[in-house]
Amino acid sequence: MILVLVGGFVGLVFAVCSLAMIPFMAGILYYGFGMIWQYGEMMGKYGMFGYPQVDLGIIAVVMLAWTMIMFVGAILSIYCSVRLRQDYAKNVAFFGIVGGILLLLTFSWLPALLVLVGSTIAYVA
Repeated sequence: MILVLVGGFVGLVFAVCSLAMIPFMAGILYYGFGMIWQYGEMMGKYGMFGYPQVDLGIIAVVMLAWTMIMFVGAILSIYCSVRLRQDYAKNVAFFGIVGGILLLLTFSWLPALLVLVGSTIAYVA
């Protein structure tokens, strides 16, 4: 239960930091750095939003969607840890596993691994 709670709160902190960075990153992209970023050789070579056809406004929307997925994963993890304190039901631990997978999808490795280990232990026990 403690692993899931700590992982959920660390994921929530990461999500808040990510949400705070979205206006900053969108502002940087519109001040001329966007052209360098769009036509950068490395980004174009590996195909990571580096194509000139991608509008800079879409990137802020992608960042916002990514952050919302992180928020959902963190809130599911916190919900799981609070419910695990009341009873050790397998469906409650399953919510924690889903929250951990959502955190893993957003590359929040530390909170995701904490939540997944704690939820898996609660699911098996």
